[in-house]
Amino acid sequence: MPPPFRIPHCAFRTGMTGLLIFAATYLLIAVQRLPFVRLNRPAAGLLGAVAMVVFGVLPLPVAYASIDFDVLVFLLGVMLIVGYLEVGKFFEWAAEWVLRRAVTPHRLLLGVVVGGGLLSAFFVNDTICLVVTPVLLAALGPLRVRPNPYLIGLAMGSNVGSVLSITGNPQNMLVGIWSGASFGGFFLHMLPVTAGGLAITYGYLRWAYATELDEPFGERLESVPVSLDRPLVVKGLVTFAGAVIAWLAGGSLPLVAITAGAAMVAIAQRDPAYAIERVEWSMLLLFASLFVVMRGLEQTGAVAWLDARALALVSQGSVWRASVVVSAAMATLSNLISNVPAVILWRNTVPSLPDPQLMWRVVAMSSTFAGNLFLIGSMANLIVAERAEQRGVRIGFGEYARIGIPVTVLTMVWGIAALIVTR
Repeated sequence: MPPPFRIPHCAFRTGMTGLLIFAATYLLIAVQRLPFVRLNRPAAGLLGAVAMVVFGVLPLPVAYASIDFDVLVFLLGVMLIVGYLEVGKFFEWAAEWVLRRAVTPHRLLLGVVVGGGLLSAFFVNDTICLVVTPVLLAALGPLRVRPNPYLIGLAMGSNVGSVLSITGNPQNMLVGIWSGASFGGFFLHMLPVTAGGLAITYGYLRWAYATELDEPFGERLESVPVSLDRPLVVKGLVTFAGAVIAWLAGGSLPLVAITAGAAMVAIAQRDPAYAIERVEWSMLLLFASLFVVMRGLEQTGAVAWLDARALALVSQGSVWRASVVVSAAMATLSNLISNVPAVILWRNTVPSLPDPQLMWRVVAMSSTFAGNLFLIGSMANLIVAERAEQRGVRIGFGEYARIGIPVTVLTMVWGIAALIVTR
């Protein structure tokens, strides 16, 4: 009789070390502020990545090899173009254009939700919330109206709208590269999802704040004129349009993005330092660190276990069951450990699921829409809340959840149905 199989002690110890490092890293990413340490997400990710190497879970060359440079290069290229558009005041100008045409509370809410969503669809939702929030507050200040409905509308609209394209948010960028989806194909599949999601978001906000929105503005909404750097903005938009055309023609996502970013640096005729300062280097550090942490988790066997459990849940059911299971998992993980880590965690699981292309789109939709569940559900929400609080406006956790929970449920149900029907 052969002896029973035993896991070597050293392998067991390495596996447990990897699991503990992974758990500690994601606890710090989710909580960020503990009594004994104050870390943001990139710093927590970096500590976890270094710990995976220092404690012997991964050799240093394997850690280097685990970093997906296609993702980092794609992010960097898009961020460079967005940085120049931000320097040229394009986003402030777009917000001011919407405000000039918002003569009633209902029209302003519609403009904020749809306008923020459409801008976020191409130029990253975090950037839109960062730039538009102070412009919106400055315009509403003299009217003495409560700005919360419009601020919440901006955050939620930006989250929902960002699902439309691969450049809309970081998790879409991950999905776009790992799924091999074309820019045009992803856009067409997500178009009905986004249109319905924005309609649901606006409709629910209008109903929830009906009393406040029925009160007309006491005077005309005024906005501060923006000194648009027209030549720079035109160059930025033309460069981005050229990148979109190249992607539609089948060009490599990272290669086209970094080429467009480099071209923008060459033709901008502005000091590149101002645009480079606006690149979210901390996000690039977070991504690189999470790739290493996840590779360490793979060494423990936990990812293989997750793959087996996911397949067991969905392999015998319909595509509807699979989509609901994946959406529920993404919604839960996105609010526990944030949406980008949630997508990275499922990187090797999705290709094993039935109809993986559909499942990748479900992952993108659900991890994005889940950001509207709670105030801490997405970085876009936190940006709006923090910038508003700096100006004396507080968005409470309870007020946000009262809108966010039903909006998230309704938009995710719509998203699943739309993706399956149009697959």
